[in-house]
Amino acid sequence: MLNKIALLLAFCAIPALAQVEMEEANPLLPPKFYYDALNFRDASGGSRIDLYFQIPYSELQFVKEGNQFVSAFEISVLIDDEDGNSVLEKSWNEDVACNSFDETVNPNIFSSSQRSYSLVPGVYLLQVSLIDSVSQKSVRFKRDFVARNFHQGDVSMSDIMLLRSSSETAGRHTIVPNVEGNIISEHKTFPIFYEVYFPHTDDSVLVTTTMTGEKEKPIYKSTSWLKGTSDPMRVFADIPKDSIPMGIYKLEVALNDSASDETSPASASYRVFSLHYPDLPLTITNLDKAADEMLYVASSSTIDTIKDVKNPAAKEKLFLQFWQKFNPNPSSFRNPPMYVYYARVAYANAHFTHYYPGWKSDMGKIYILFGPPNSVDRHPFNVDTKPYEIWYYFTKNRKFVFEDYTGFGDYRLLNPDYDADTSPSGPDF
Repeated sequence: MLNKIALLLAFCAIPALAQVEMEEANPLLPPKFYYDALNFRDASGGSRIDLYFQIPYSELQFVKEGNQFVSAFEISVLIDDEDGNSVLEKSWNEDVACNSFDETVNPNIFSSSQRSYSLVPGVYLLQVSLIDSVSQKSVRFKRDFVARNFHQGDVSMSDIMLLRSSSETAGRHTIVPNVEGNIISEHKTFPIFYEVYFPHTDDSVLVTTTMTGEKEKPIYKSTSWLKGTSDPMRVFADIPKDSIPMGIYKLEVALNDSASDETSPASASYRVFSLHYPDLPLTITNLDKAADEMLYVASSSTIDTIKDVKNPAAKEKLFLQFWQKFNPNPSSFRNPPMYVYYARVAYANAHFTHYYPGWKSDMGKIYILFGPPNSVDRHPFNVDTKPYEIWYYFTKNRKFVFEDYTGFGDYRLLNPDYDADTSPSGPDF
């Protein structure tokens, strides 16, 4: 896969990592907060970081004030250089107001903001955090950021911005950034934006745009020539995605001085993104894999039927039809049981992966079917017995005992004779 993208889970061999969070110990999950950091040339010809922030209303805690529902959150940005010295520290508050409760729980409505800062060319550590002022839930991200040198005298380009939409009126472009990096548009193409910087107006470059998938297999490629301009050239392009299955892809734009394949690009940028279908949880990036993960709620024949469908749209339709039977409100724009199920699958993969994916483990199966336990009794260092854990579900009058079979965190269920698979009510969503 592409550079072992962060979406892939690391192999975990440390017993302490295979620990479940109790319901009481972690009642509030961190909000889903998206940000994007892009490198452009600033007005003076130097390097600039553009930061874009987005948080769905459904991830914020609202309180009613008069006829409105209001919320607030704080965003903090810290940037350190390679030596660990702080070069920038900023924080600010954002206020949100809604006129109806339905707006506050709609995941398709966002609070968005943007900030720009000039930087000396170099490598930095970027830290971004958000704190919900009402619930005090918080989330933090870290990543490296490269501020490029645009003064080198050669043609160069900015980073690639994914767009939700782009429109032009009277020669002026209006763009809406796609901050989360998930392409879920129902259109046959998706838009991107970048800038090209020419040192001379008589320069020209060959632009090669390539999209690759798993194992760097090319899916799309186009070429075109650009003639130099004195001002930064703003490039808008539509990338075809029709009939391309959902998954993780790499989009690269390279600038060459000639049409020869043997020359190295004068400048290049790439972007990793996920191609997603509407109405599916963002944790699903492969429908065949998601079908396999339905093992605890679907028969083998149902799973095979979904996987055998070759057309991506037909496969998604069949997948959603299966999950619709669990939906308590068929007219809703979301199917809560499906989202809960795959959130648990993602949690199981992150916490219980060992010799095999976490969702296939005994702990993963119980977590997916029953959710987080009310209480966990851990015994990691007993002298006369192997390490074991007991998960208690008081409201369901159940307990499950897991023993570390190998001594390396491979916890297996000691009392597998439960009726979860055959229960008329199915899993506990």
